[in-house]
Amino acid sequence: MVNKNGFSRSRIAVAISTSLLCFSSAAMAGDADKITELEERLNALEIELIEAKDAANANDRVKFESGDPSPELMSKDGQSTMQFTGRFQLDYVNADPFYTGSKLEYQDGINEVSFRRVRFGVEGYFSNVWKYSLEFDFDGVSEVEVKDANVNYRGFDNSEIKVGFQKFGFGLEATGSSAHLAFLERASTDTFSPDRAVGASWLYYGDGYNFSAGYGVTALVNDDDLNEKQDVFNARFTMAPINNSDHLLHLGASALYTKNNSNMEETRYRARPNTKATGRIIDTGKFNTKSTQHYGLEAAYQHRNLLIQAEYMLAKTDDLYIKGDNMGSATINSGYAQAVYTLTGESWRYGSKKGTFKTVKPENALSKGGWGAWEIAARVDYADFNDTDANIYGGKKTDYVVGVNWYIENNLKAQFNYVHTQADYEQGFEHHSNPDLILYEQDGNIFQARLQYAF
Repeated sequence: MVNKNGFSRSRIAVAISTSLLCFSSAAMAGDADKITELEERLNALEIELIEAKDAANANDRVKFESGDPSPELMSKDGQSTMQFTGRFQLDYVNADPFYTGSKLEYQDGINEVSFRRVRFGVEGYFSNVWKYSLEFDFDGVSEVEVKDANVNYRGFDNSEIKVGFQKFGFGLEATGSSAHLAFLERASTDTFSPDRAVGASWLYYGDGYNFSAGYGVTALVNDDDLNEKQDVFNARFTMAPINNSDHLLHLGASALYTKNNSNMEETRYRARPNTKATGRIIDTGKFNTKSTQHYGLEAAYQHRNLLIQAEYMLAKTDDLYIKGDNMGSATINSGYAQAVYTLTGESWRYGSKKGTFKTVKPENALSKGGWGAWEIAARVDYADFNDTDANIYGGKKTDYVVGVNWYIENNLKAQFNYVHTQADYEQGFEHHSNPDLILYEQDGNIFQARLQYAF
């Protein structure tokens, strides 16, 4: 009995042990499968995460700013960028007949539609501290013209150095971009600003002020007549002693020294009646001089949505020769005053780094259901290109300009200008149809409109 019972208990124990072992093995096998399955899922999630990061990085490398149709391409490390730039200005002009040029020859009236500017280029950064710019003009009238081809080193504190073909700072309106003009054209003071040149410039900026200086040689890129026509030295200083949300005061001064070389000593000053379509109604003609000096003063005051600005410029020639006679020196001048009032309340944007203004951005663009930004503007533009003591008879003029600007979107605006010009001359000129009639003055009207798209 005992043996029998003992044998039975042993067999039961073995059976239970075997069952537990089998169960444990099965459980372990199940856990291993679950672990394997979890590892596979983790690997899959890790792959998805990597792909998501790559996709996010790829999206970050192509950026669009709000309201800007031009994409900015960025390198993977964020150290280099490239962005396309463009400016398209389509103008309509209706102008009265004028007598133009140094000989005041009759020019028929104008009624035309044409492109004022068609520019396209690229700009951006590389190695984080270098900025580059390359821009061409395709206006359909002249050959393709280089406007900018330069690099700018920005690795210093509060300082930059630009090398290449560039525009040198001189005056308030001329230093700013043509995409940010209150009127269709710059004032007559623009005739004193230097041409673009190949050279180097230095910009230093502090808290509310800046100073720039440069040296360049003109006619190396766009002029095929004579190479190295002029040496240009420029300097400009601006400051904003008052700059808050309600008031802004801008003050500045510029100086320019231009030295003609022995092959090209010709100088000429001339100005149009605030439009590009007509010829110049005041014109000194060409005269020989070894060098010229230009000086300019500028001021602007902004109170919220009202901007008032003015400039005065003076040019002095050295060793002036007319028909072989040394006339000593000549002095001519020009100035303007203007006011812009934004009816919808937006303010012009000021950059103290370069001492320039940019046009308003509409708070309620047409695409957002609004009517954009509207503003009215008025300008008086004066230029006197006479110096009778030096035998310079270029004439003098006064332009009265009123304008309306409609900022449809951040990059799209429409402008309308009405110009009334009056010109007086020291020397008379013949009437185009009656040679016996000698004229000493002329006046006329110009109506012009522009549609501008810029990015």
